[in-house]
Amino acid sequence: MESSPATVEVRKDETTRLYEALIDGRVVGTLAYETTGARVSLTHSYVDPNQRHRGVASALARYALEDLGRSHNKVGIYCGFVADYVQGHPEWRETADIARSALIATRTARDTSRGS
Repeated sequence: MESSPATVEVRKDETTRLYEALIDGRVVGTLAYETTGARVSLTHSYVDPNQRHRGVASALARYALEDLGRSHNKVGIYCGFVADYVQGHPEWRETADIARSALIATRTARDTSRGS
C-alpha cells in the first residue's frame, strides 16, 4: 500500500525573514525575503534534497505570493524558482515584478563538479 504524500505546512517567520515549509513539524524548505521601505523582494529558496519534487517550493511560492499580494504592492522576484512559478501561473503576473537580470545563481561548487 502506498502512503499518501505528506502535507506541506507553510509559515512566515518575520524574525528571520523566511517563509518556512514544514512536513511533520520539521522545516524542509525556506524562501527568504527582504524588505526595503514598502517593497518586499523574494530572494532565494531552498528545499532539502530528499524533499524536492514534492511540491514544497511551489507551496512556499504560493503562500508568499498570497501573503504579500494582500499589500497591493508589487513583489520583487529575485529567486529563479519563484520567477518560473509566476511565469507558469498567470494569476500572479500583476503582483510580481520579476528581475531576471538580477537573479542570483544558486548552484554550488558541488553541483558543478557533478556536472548537473
